[in-house]
Amino acid sequence: MRLMLPIAALAAVPVLAHAQIVSAYATFAPSHVSGVINGNASSGGYNSTSYWTPAAGGGVTLNVLPLGPVRIGLDLRASGSAGSNSDTLVLFGPRVAVRLPIVKLKPYVQASGGYLRTNTTLVASPFAGSSATNGFGAWEVLGGIDRPVLPFFDFRVIEVGGGKAYNISGAGVPSGYTVSLFTLSSGLVFHF
Repeated sequence: MRLMLPIAALAAVPVLAHAQIVSAYATFAPSHVSGVINGNASSGGYNSTSYWTPAAGGGVTLNVLPLGPVRIGLDLRASGSAGSNSDTLVLFGPRVAVRLPIVKLKPYVQASGGYLRTNTTLVASPFAGSSATNGFGAWEVLGGIDRPVLPFFDFRVIEVGGGKAYNISGAGVPSGYTVSLFTLSSGLVFHF
């Protein structure tokens, strides 16, 4: 009986390795934010700006329901950059991926919600040159393609996402103010 437990544990290793329940990834994830308020206009209203930020990102996917070649899971991700015009994005949501064995690709799509924080240099007097930080409730729809390299390792060929963010905090920004969000990334995926 004592011998059965180690044998069962060894027999489970290939099954668990093949199941790949958890995936972790690291990406180069530039984002484009447009319509960010960066000061009051002298004629009334607001000045706004758009900018690209070269962000680093990462996340974890929990594959909760494998159905043949289809994997349904939950994804938690974050990306961020530093500097005068920068942003930090944290998202969580469902993800559906398909394993295409003939062409060895794994396309996926996901819809996520979360938080976007922007840091923008103000351009209007009397605060020109100082920075403003704003918080937004955000959503984004993303799709991408992973290319298997080894059984436990994929190359994220491309991921593209687009969405909106709605102001929830920030000095001088009207409530309900929205900005557009676009992300583009590539990176490495590890399966456990």
